[in-house]
Amino acid sequence: MSRKTVRSVDPLSRPQLRVVQGDGSQPTEPPPERADATDALAKILIDAFGDRALFLFHRRLAGQSGDLPIIAVTSSGVHLIEPRSYPGKKVRACRDGSTFVIDGVRHTRIAEQMQQHAEALQATVSTGPIPDADVHSSYCFVEGELPLRPLEVGGVRVLSVRSTLRRLRAGGSLDERQVEALHRDLSRRLVRS
Repeated sequence: MSRKTVRSVDPLSRPQLRVVQGDGSQPTEPPPERADATDALAKILIDAFGDRALFLFHRRLAGQSGDLPIIAVTSSGVHLIEPRSYPGKKVRACRDGSTFVIDGVRHTRIAEQMQQHAEALQATVSTGPIPDADVHSSYCFVEGELPLRPLEVGGVRVLSVRSTLRRLRAGGSLDERQVEALHRDLSRRLVRS
């Protein structure tokens, strides 16, 4: 007579099923660390500027999947700000400056996404009420060990929170009505993510 081993299975330890949409696609949500960095930077920007700068948060172009986390409209133009947070990690660029190297790991997708977003925003602004308005793009590291010397990745400046505030405070040629017109146009054309 053989003896069979019976294992009891805890019903709570079974894998959970996930319900997905019929086409198998997942809604695009920013990763939690990026969402936290965006929320933290948004609070800092609103506290620092009040109504002197106009902001749009978590927008995207119709028909595109990428999230434009923060867009600021100031007298110096339209600023696309990509917040990032890597607490306690060294943030550098690879030798040719094309990608991020964070704690020794290359992150190629970050620079590729920023280039696509910057080009899309430039095209949107160029067909708006003030087509010659300057469009600036930058990364803002809320947390992370940045080098002491200026850093660029894929031609885009990498800034600290303090440097981002300084950049947004810089004066420009747009008056208050033009800033409002640009902001109104972008808020109408960019949908919430």
